[in-house]
Amino acid sequence: MRLFLSSDQCLNFKTWKKTYGTGTSKTTGSDIMVLSNGDYLVSGVTRQYILTGSPVGVTNNFAGSNGITLNTFLMRVSKENGDILWVDYLGEATVETYFKPNLNRYSNGDISVAMIVTGASQPSPLNAKSGIGIPSLFVGRIKENGTRVWYTYLDSPSIGETVVSAMDTSNRLHVFIENIWDTTSVSHAPFVDGPAIINTPLGGSSDSDFIHLAVNENGFMSFQRFFTSAGGDYVFGVDANTNGLFISGTTSQGANGTIHPNINTQTPIVMKVNEVDGTIIWYQYFGISAEGDYGPFRFYLKDDQMFLLGNARNTFGSPTESLVAADGTIKHFLLTKFNTNGTFLWNSFLGSNSEATVDFSESEPLFLSSSQLLFRTLSSSSTGRYTSSPNSIIDTATGVYPLADIFVNPVSGEFNRFNYQSNLTSPTQEKTEVMKEICSGKLVRLNYTKFTSANFPENTQISIENVNLP
Repeated sequence: MRLFLSSDQCLNFKTWKKTYGTGTSKTTGSDIMVLSNGDYLVSGVTRQYILTGSPVGVTNNFAGSNGITLNTFLMRVSKENGDILWVDYLGEATVETYFKPNLNRYSNGDISVAMIVTGASQPSPLNAKSGIGIPSLFVGRIKENGTRVWYTYLDSPSIGETVVSAMDTSNRLHVFIENIWDTTSVSHAPFVDGPAIINTPLGGSSDSDFIHLAVNENGFMSFQRFFTSAGGDYVFGVDANTNGLFISGTTSQGANGTIHPNINTQTPIVMKVNEVDGTIIWYQYFGISAEGDYGPFRFYLKDDQMFLLGNARNTFGSPTESLVAADGTIKHFLLTKFNTNGTFLWNSFLGSNSEATVDFSESEPLFLSSSQLLFRTLSSSSTGRYTSSPNSIIDTATGVYPLADIFVNPVSGEFNRFNYQSNLTSPTQEKTEVMKEICSGKLVRLNYTKFTSANFPENTQISIENVNLP
């Protein structure tokens, strides 16, 4: 990211906002990346041609029928005004998920993509897809102009819905993909296209495991390992830097030999794993048994700092920012920090004393060049404001579900500032999925728009906007 925080880009920065997709069917974004010249690369799924009237992609065209068939896509847009420069389609998609596939970079600037696809195999992969209509893992290495260096399919009859990935410093792409029970083989089945899996699954027909696999820079799998226990196991976040490879998720039993503190409840876990074979170097559970099952947490790695953002009703530890409702009653956002040695540093709760936080409304956290941590949420429907108290508030919002930018001191967990802005006119709602800092005080946002208060509706569109830091 620091590669792109140049003074020239700040001087030429223009504010704009542009939407993609008509909103009459599904178009959602999963990640946004800043390219070497400042343009943006976006990944996502859509049922519509991204370019109106044209199914054509750089390497592969839209599969199926416009308005009906769900496709995975990449598009490059201009930093100047958001105009689409090129589109490519990676194949039919399975479903939209809350924790979406992310983009990564090789050391030479090439882009890595790992997505779950179905439908027919595209021409000339390293390894062909096993069958039409069967989910496969698509892994590709792609140039900034959209051409593919290589791409491949990895097959298992147990592929689920969630996939996340990270690139380590040796250009190995680490993929964590949901693994479900296969009724034909009566097992949690590994991938058939690489080395034999290192360990065996521990769960049965009703649970979910994950497989950690690594793909080298030439497109070949180097290992695969189950992340597994006798209960349900989930990986929601993964990232890597010079400090190592780190993952976060939840598990209801002791996954991969870890000692679970609250058996039979989904408990958050963060861990460091070996980049060569996936063995655990250290792990830490957090939370308390009174919470019961925790939901998913967003995960963000910055140098030697790790931040996890999820939800909780029950306090634990000595939070910097405390619950603002009676313990155990009202759901708050929970922001937690660890260092890359696994030491728990602080937690803070963000919420209201009368209303629960809005499900699935938080963006990924972002560490700013001003040494603040930023994330964005929808605030509550009726009061529209948090009861949690920051050092300062800027409030220009009217209407329901205002957008709240939350600025946090990353050293202490203290809330520095809340900035409230109006949302779109109800029932239409916009939320921010991902933010990237272009240069000091300048952001690009990837937003998700829905036209009902329901979660994951069919009719959606995305927008990209260049903005000054609120």
